[in-house]
Amino acid sequence: MVKRTPGRYLGLAGAPFEVYATYLGLRIPPWRIAGAALLVVGALACLDTGGAPTAAPAPNTPPYPTYVALQAGRSYTLPRGSSTLVNSLVVPAGIARVLPGEGDSVLDISALQRGFAVWDPRVEGQHPVWIAVLAQNRAAPLLVGHHGVPSLAPENTLAGIRAACELGIPGIEVDVRFTADSVPVLMHDRDIRRTSDGTGYVDQARLAQLELLDVGSWFGSTFAGERIPTLGDFLAFSAQCGFDHIELDVKSFVPVGRDSALARIGRAANEVGILPRILLATDVYSVRSALNLIPGVHTLVYSGVVTPAFADTLIRSGVAAIGVRFDQYQTSAGQLARLDSAGVMVGVWAPPGVLDLNTLAPTPRFVTTDWGWSFVH
Repeated sequence: MVKRTPGRYLGLAGAPFEVYATYLGLRIPPWRIAGAALLVVGALACLDTGGAPTAAPAPNTPPYPTYVALQAGRSYTLPRGSSTLVNSLVVPAGIARVLPGEGDSVLDISALQRGFAVWDPRVEGQHPVWIAVLAQNRAAPLLVGHHGVPSLAPENTLAGIRAACELGIPGIEVDVRFTADSVPVLMHDRDIRRTSDGTGYVDQARLAQLELLDVGSWFGSTFAGERIPTLGDFLAFSAQCGFDHIELDVKSFVPVGRDSALARIGRAANEVGILPRILLATDVYSVRSALNLIPGVHTLVYSGVVTPAFADTLIRSGVAAIGVRFDQYQTSAGQLARLDSAGVMVGVWAPPGVLDLNTLAPTPRFVTTDWGWSFVH
């Protein structure tokens, strides 16, 4: 049922990422950081639409990050010769500014106030820098890596989770499905073909069969031999890394059924002692069951437009958090303000490249994205 077939390969951009990681002082082995440049997953679910910004530097451009996250009042120095200020622009104004540093041909990005902006050097061959300014590195709006860091490593793999950890991203989101023998594993699609070298469905294969699959080669040969992680594998690593915010997006309860599935997830979280940091993402109709079966769990519902009736349902259900699609957030502003006042944590999820979150009200407390943020300490 699970048949091994030749893996699918993409072009690699390993060398630029290795230079980039080295420049930032990240101890990331090349096999972890090489990968397809800004690959965007095409499945239909949270964060599975949209395209990543085409921000890869030209071959002879001095390496500097594409995404940085800074605390307000801090600065980040770009490498010598990275650009001039003649035509550069920071949009929107007031979030950050770029000014000459102390040395020749040195520029400093200064973080002014909380928000999101982009600096475009407007110099041929040099890429923009997307900037997040936070009150604190690990405070709202808290940045959450969707499926790991899908620009650097295959989604829902331990390689991707390690990349998120080593980049200092404080939040992580992964997808959970169940095998035929009732083991929770990390996989977005029910059909395993897109992200493995096999065929068939997750819920119709036993764990021993799924563990034979290569879930890395589709992304790049550097990740050949990467195996499907169990939920237990992921949670153990997350506990070791110290993620503050862990979203478990339960895609299906098949074949175990809702109550059995929730109980298994709860046991896995309690075994590693990180239940308070987990937000269990499920449908609103399963929230009550989750609260009953996993005492102390925090629940999360992903949504598009939030109507008054849906907001009422969320409040009555006792849901802890809601993640709203970026392009439907403002439409729901009134109801999101109600939820925020009622103690529901409001967040936003967005396709890669969407950065203008400054006009969103209420201010989202978490942002779940595919962006490959690097936290500058």
